[in-house]
Amino acid sequence: MDEPIRVLLVEDDEEDYMLTCGLLDDGYGGRVRIEWASTYENALALLREARHDVALLDHNLGGRTGIELLREAGGASCPMPIVMLTGQSDREIDLLAMRAGAADYLVKGRVTGDLLERSIRYARERRRLLDEIRSLSLIDELTGLGNRRAFFTMADQRLQLLERRRVLCLLVFADVDGLKAVNDHLGHDAGDRMLIGAARVLRSTFRRTDLIARLGGDEFVILADDATEEDVENVLDRLEEHIAHWNANAGESFSLAISAGAVCFRAGPSTRLQELVGEADARMLRCKQKRRTSRDAADVLDPDPVPSDASPR
Repeated sequence: MDEPIRVLLVEDDEEDYMLTCGLLDDGYGGRVRIEWASTYENALALLREARHDVALLDHNLGGRTGIELLREAGGASCPMPIVMLTGQSDREIDLLAMRAGAADYLVKGRVTGDLLERSIRYARERRRLLDEIRSLSLIDELTGLGNRRAFFTMADQRLQLLERRRVLCLLVFADVDGLKAVNDHLGHDAGDRMLIGAARVLRSTFRRTDLIARLGGDEFVILADDATEEDVENVLDRLEEHIAHWNANAGESFSLAISAGAVCFRAGPSTRLQELVGEADARMLRCKQKRRTSRDAADVLDPDPVPSDASPR
């Protein structure tokens, strides 16, 4: 028989504490051990001890908040998975909780035992995958971003978590233009600096909580949740602005250019990550072709252009 799950329940209201205990008993059929922390200070000490399988944090803790507690305990690096509980539905608090490192956000009064068990199960699986990624060093050594395996592992798991919320997401496929020309004309050290620059631009363009990875070569992919339809154009415009800023300040002998394609979709059971990456890749290729067409048109007007892929500044 499975060992009982160890739950740290951070709740300053005794009635809510009893209600949540009942939900946990329903969800786990009694196979649960609950430790109650009713104050901010006690909860912080217990979170740092990391003796539990999961922590449930109430958002309102007297004059403090569960988000403050999570941040003080280490945020996304907190040693145990966190599920945030609140008495009201608030999209802003939801986003703040997720960005602070919470694996899920549940509204009291809408939670059933089964839903709470499922949320905890996903939170623990997410933590397991994060630990696996760290242990397997699934990091691209050159850029410091996640690599292909890290991206597909984490993206699949995140989309499963988002299915219930039917969140609008954005997937961006980006390709560094002219990398081969820089390698051929300026050397592979310059090509490496170009890729590192691209990674820095992508980090500055997207949020800290978005998944950004280098798939290999000159290809990058990004998954962002809680998006809007307007974000498709806005994020591509912001990317161009950050590329221009990098080119103006990097002091390199080449200019960085990135072609990108974006797909907006709503996470659900029918979501197919590989298909979305393929569609974003196709849109990126159309963007790259458009750039080439514009450049060819410019070449007609300027018969002796300096190649922009590897041009000295």
